[in-house]
Amino acid sequence: MIGWDRNVLLRRSDRVESLLLFVLVLSFLGGAPLLAWWAGEAGYRSDVRAREWERAHVFRVDAVLVEDAGVIGAAGTRTASPQAARATWTAPDGSAHSGIVQIGTDARAGARVAVWVDDSGSLHGPPGRHSPASQGILVAVATVLGLGAVLTGLHRIVREVLDRQRDRAWAREWREVGPRWSRDPRWR
Repeated sequence: MIGWDRNVLLRRSDRVESLLLFVLVLSFLGGAPLLAWWAGEAGYRSDVRAREWERAHVFRVDAVLVEDAGVIGAAGTRTASPQAARATWTAPDGSAHSGIVQIGTDARAGARVAVWVDDSGSLHGPPGRHSPASQGILVAVATVLGLGAVLTGLHRIVREVLDRQRDRAWAREWREVGPRWSRDPRWR
């Protein structure tokens, strides 16, 4: 019920709470699909733009190791973790660069390894695995869950305020009626 019945025992606060719940449910049912569509589409477009940027600005080039792998960083025994070595490579614009690259296996100086660089030739991580549709769906679901959480939080806050008002009204009314009903001498 949304508080519109003619029950004489319903207080004004009960009617306000019922009406608030009705409005919040309607807001969720009306707003969630629109908000999910908007947020999902924005997430999809963002992921598509990120993928296109990486395609245009991140390149795979071959780097030539200048020294043996495992020389950089650790003095002592080699580990099974990725190893590093100094290498040189040519950027997409033709400029020469050098730096430390990570490699997964033992490699000797002169070996070629694939590295990812940006437009300027600086090392860059490999392009991410983009799935715009999945990104859009995840953003839409997260948005709907967020809207539900906000509306639920709003309901709880308003209900807490109404409950405090009800408790104060109950205490006030009991102070008036209690002495007449009680045989306890403290009330007289």
